[in-house]
Amino acid sequence: MADDTLRFDAAINPYGCSPAVVEAMEEFARSKAYRFYGDPFAESLRDDMAALLGLPAEHFLVYNGAGEGLVWQFIAHLLLPRARLMAPHPSYERFVAVGARCATEVVHVPLSPTDFALPVDRLIDEARRNEVAVALLSSPNNPTGNALLDEDALLHLLGAVPACLWIVDEAYADYTGVTFAPLTRERENLVVLRTFSKAYGLAGLRVGYVVAHPKVTARLSEFQIPWGVDSMALVAAQAALADQRYLTDVVGRIRRDCEAFAAGLDAVPWVERSPSDANFFLLHLPGLDPGRVRAFLASKSVRPRYREDMPEHMRVTSMLPEENRRLVDALYGLGSTARA
Repeated sequence: MADDTLRFDAAINPYGCSPAVVEAMEEFARSKAYRFYGDPFAESLRDDMAALLGLPAEHFLVYNGAGEGLVWQFIAHLLLPRARLMAPHPSYERFVAVGARCATEVVHVPLSPTDFALPVDRLIDEARRNEVAVALLSSPNNPTGNALLDEDALLHLLGAVPACLWIVDEAYADYTGVTFAPLTRERENLVVLRTFSKAYGLAGLRVGYVVAHPKVTARLSEFQIPWGVDSMALVAAQAALADQRYLTDVVGRIRRDCEAFAAGLDAVPWVERSPSDANFFLLHLPGLDPGRVRAFLASKSVRPRYREDMPEHMRVTSMLPEENRRLVDALYGLGSTARA
């Protein structure tokens, strides 16, 4: 594929991280502090997050990209006694695929076909009927982009099926300004996953964290490996977290870009766009041949995110305005070349 391929498939921040992050990493390199082992359990970052979210540090565990295995080892531990996993459909593919390796069965609950709303009552019914041990949710949801939950709905789920561990992935929550992390003060059956890969612009450094009740993080910590987050990544994450003004500014900028992007997408006659609370949109292209769509967009050096279980759909991230316009122009060209 051409070197100038525009990647709309990874839901990143196209503007990158705060300048303060770059300065912090450069200073770290100049100091040669990399000669020494760093903070084994990222306690300094835990303290910073605790101060920002108003929770005790015991609610947090920090991990790197590979350290997501920490969470999955814990889930596997819960699911090994032939337990069931539940997730809405569609949702984050890798999330469900990894969980499916551990569970005896995955219970899929379809989202509303009209607006991808979460059927809360059906979710409760299925969790009870199937004795589900772990439920995986994302809000905003990937790939649909809509916020699946508000606090009332989540509290209803937590209270209705207390034996189920409800895991909420908040990878894109910085675009909504809503987090359910404070609920972990009282709720032991809630785990919130957050990341520095998306709005903070640090995808390549792979830093994420868990927010949960201390009883849960104590169990999770049994699977944690010391120095799982390298020192440079830790320095970058702390600098990013400290610059909340930049985060607010860049999120606002991306939201404005999304509005213009949405208007452009809506003008393409054969594209149906779903509303989104994140920095990406799910597009439906009914009547167009999926194979021709993919071949044509590849010829234009444009790469959306495709899903095999949704062949008429694609997910596209809002990138820089001029890049978004290039994608819209490419989509216009589909009408005469990709009719089924």
